[in-house]
Amino acid sequence: MKLYISEICRELEFPQEAAEAMLSAWDALEQCGQSEVYRRILAEYEQDYNRNLRSGIKEVDEAAAAAKVNRYTAELLLFLLLTRPLRIYYENRGIPMEIWHDSCMDLHWKLMECRQIHGVWGSFVAWWFPGFFDLTRFALGRFQFELIDFPAEYEASGRTKPEGMTRAINVHIPSCGPLKREECLESYHQAAEFFADAFPGENVAFCCESWLLFEPHREFLAADSGIVTFMNDYDIFLQEKSDDDLWRVFHCEYHGEPETLPEDTQLQKAYKAWLAAGKEPGYGYGIFYKNK
Repeated sequence: MKLYISEICRELEFPQEAAEAMLSAWDALEQCGQSEVYRRILAEYEQDYNRNLRSGIKEVDEAAAAAKVNRYTAELLLFLLLTRPLRIYYENRGIPMEIWHDSCMDLHWKLMECRQIHGVWGSFVAWWFPGFFDLTRFALGRFQFELIDFPAEYEASGRTKPEGMTRAINVHIPSCGPLKREECLESYHQAAEFFADAFPGENVAFCCESWLLFEPHREFLAADSGIVTFMNDYDIFLQEKSDDDLWRVFHCEYHGEPETLPEDTQLQKAYKAWLAAGKEPGYGYGIFYKNK
């Protein structure tokens, strides 16, 4: 098991210190017999990829407490181990290994977020991972995608959807770098091809709920910025005020005091000035259509 932990940490480009933290956690779990919890969950997942992994997270939390291992580390370790049977599921379905690798790289992005926010090698959003492991969410280029029912809020906002459109491709944006226009377009193209069977007509629908789709960005970000050009693709039909996602901008928790926030990037400087002026952050929900 330790050999695979080392191998997958290397394949997913974990910093050496993070890999050592995963191996140390496994040693602690082994020493007090709690590694059997992981082995049982792995065996159940190998039999059925629809195994309820969210309940597995709760079991791992109990094992972590008994072994005195940080729960964020223990939770990420579980999904690292699950990447091995996930690879077999991909192979059996003929899904390219590049997609397996790119999808599993979400463990890397979440690892780095956890280190930035909490100072721990692990993940504080392990509840998010099961979508990759039940074969419903996939990384296809720059973005991650999954099929969902067409959102009812769209027509409730007064829009009209294409006749017969019952599904949409939900878009997720991992924190793996800037939003380069050509990479975004290529990612949408890959997703349209991957999920084409869900759309009998000529168009596919992409939807996204994100802090990136906050209309006031146009007031304080450059028109040619990656965020604004990303927004331009979408008909943003719903807006809400919320500061829940400011940690994604500042890499720290926000407690309502703009003066304490860092200014290490242009985005942080612009957002900090916006908040200091008494303005509220938020998020948006948008849809756009693309020809197959």
